[in-house]
Amino acid sequence: MKITYTNPIIDKGLADPFILKVDGVYYLFATGKAQDGRHLPIHRSTDMRNWQFVRGAVEKGADGSWNRRNFWAPEVIFLEGQYHLYYTAMPDGTPANTGNRVGLALSGSPEGPYQDAGVVIPHGSIDGSPFVDADGSLYMYYTIEHGNHDGLTAGQIYVDKMLSPRRPAGRPVQLVSHHEWQEGPCMLRRDGRYYLTYSTGAWTNDTYNVRWATGPGPMGPFAEQPEKILASTDLVKGPGHHNIFEGPDGKTWLIYHGWNPKFTARYPRLDPLKMDANGLSPSGPASGEVVMDG
Repeated sequence: MKITYTNPIIDKGLADPFILKVDGVYYLFATGKAQDGRHLPIHRSTDMRNWQFVRGAVEKGADGSWNRRNFWAPEVIFLEGQYHLYYTAMPDGTPANTGNRVGLALSGSPEGPYQDAGVVIPHGSIDGSPFVDADGSLYMYYTIEHGNHDGLTAGQIYVDKMLSPRRPAGRPVQLVSHHEWQEGPCMLRRDGRYYLTYSTGAWTNDTYNVRWATGPGPMGPFAEQPEKILASTDLVKGPGHHNIFEGPDGKTWLIYHGWNPKFTARYPRLDPLKMDANGLSPSGPASGEVVMDG
């Protein structure tokens, strides 16, 4: 099949994008404030080319709530008859980003609105990414935030098995630590292999990129591979904070953001994820109109 799309896919500053595919409709969730005053804007498309704004997914919490600022990195998964939106936020009155936590909001529809259900990871954390293994077990991948009160090191990626969609086991396992900072983890299972993908470098400049590692199971251990999946080009700077979804061709695709060359905004972009018997290989970033013959 022929697939045509244009990068960036939406001419708006939308960072940390995530795509949920439901009945042939693609729902894009992103970091930021929505035009309706809510947070984590949702857009929808049936062809990955034309996108329509739906609403902001969540509202700012009332005074004293955990979710007053820093609405970041939404990811959505359908569990137990509801759409579970995991996102990062923090309360007022915490210095820098030390109050960041991964929390949850729920909805009966992918379009929302989502109702906040509180904190899930109860210590300094960002970029929560849920994953259901072949046996139905649920895992949560996330990055440790500064000021973590459990003594975990900021900028390292951990995974914890979930006892329920709202409750982690409380036994996080460190997966990646050998870069100065790594974030935006995402898990992919293919043919019995587990691929942990994540961003390294500084999100503010062209060092930001997406790397991958392989392991025998969802909790590792993982061995980082030398090739980068995404790295800067002349037209796209700092591509990263990606996620993975199934495209119209039934194959695996990447959604991610990238700065424009002047570093004035991060825009959502997508490209196929290249996979073969050897693993993953560079997948972009492509720019302008792209025509693919599947």
